[in-house]
Amino acid sequence: MKKYSKKQRQRDVRRTHLQRKLGYKFYTRSSRRKRALNEYMEKTINQKIDRLVESGLKASITEKGRVFLTLPEKMNLSTHYDETMPYISAIRALSQNPRSRRYYRLAYVKFDALREISSSAALLLTSELSRWDDSIRNRLTPQVNNWDPIIFEKFNSLGFFNLFRKAQVGPPKEKKEPNVQFMKYLKGNHEDKDYRRLKVQLHEVIGERVQKWVFLHGGLDEAITNVCHHAYPKNTRTLKKDQNWYLTGAFDKVTRELKIVFCDQGVGIPKSLPSSKIWEKVLEWTSSLPNVNRSKHATLLKAAMEVSRTSTNQSDRGKGLPDMKEFIRKRGAGYLAIMSGHGMYKLMVSNGQETHKSDTLRLPVEGTLIIWRVQL
Repeated sequence: MKKYSKKQRQRDVRRTHLQRKLGYKFYTRSSRRKRALNEYMEKTINQKIDRLVESGLKASITEKGRVFLTLPEKMNLSTHYDETMPYISAIRALSQNPRSRRYYRLAYVKFDALREISSSAALLLTSELSRWDDSIRNRLTPQVNNWDPIIFEKFNSLGFFNLFRKAQVGPPKEKKEPNVQFMKYLKGNHEDKDYRRLKVQLHEVIGERVQKWVFLHGGLDEAITNVCHHAYPKNTRTLKKDQNWYLTGAFDKVTRELKIVFCDQGVGIPKSLPSSKIWEKVLEWTSSLPNVNRSKHATLLKAAMEVSRTSTNQSDRGKGLPDMKEFIRKRGAGYLAIMSGHGMYKLMVSNGQETHKSDTLRLPVEGTLIIWRVQL
């Protein structure tokens, strides 16, 4: 006879409690469907957090399921991807969980140990915290007393504290000026394409006009338009208010490197490609490659970059990805990186020579992240 486990007993107790509480409603189809969904979320999200904790996620979980996250010392998607993404993934998962004792739910994110963060990691972190804040009706309040001064300055220039309605924070006691200056992030949806404010901020920080802006303009316009057409399909569970895009920039005063970062929280390019009209062209392109695995997200990202025909068949569309690459080429040095799902594709330009890199990511980017970096 199989041993009666503690978990099985807990499930039986919950089921008996629901039977007594709901009566005949417990046996209705809608009630069963709802219970099945709740059990699925409990199993998948709770187990996901448990796996992340086992693999090194710094988190403490109370008996009531409240999760306290402590961010690592360094967050960078290029040099510390495997240390950074578990926290992004955990915040995304926990912000979706219902507020019930049966589920893990996010209680606090501690910044005190954080000493370094890249602009792309900062934007992803900000977007997920914004989503979490929206899910709990804008009740978050940052506690910055023990923040590193440089980290505070970076997030302050990013406009991070404007995200929270209840935020009343002052500068740290020891104020330091970081070499990398963040621009205030922009948040919008498919109806809002006002990213001209970024150009104004770039001019103020750099002190000069950004040459070849027209190519960057085309890339940004296409990226934001894709949010409307592909990132959030009709069958997605994402609410309208959460179908957003985020955009920021960063400028290193010492190296004079400019970085532009764009992200959305949609289904991602690999998932949206098969349902688009460009899919036929992607298959045609991948069929010309020997021994290619079409199911690999990195392969699909590279194909999307190479295919020029737009999925909407409109003459004014489909120029965004070429414009993104052209912006890097015109500057003569830099890179364009696209991360989505488990795939990463990167175009690098140095001394007029182009190199390409594709890679498979262990933890997925849930949505799409686009990074431009150029030398001014």
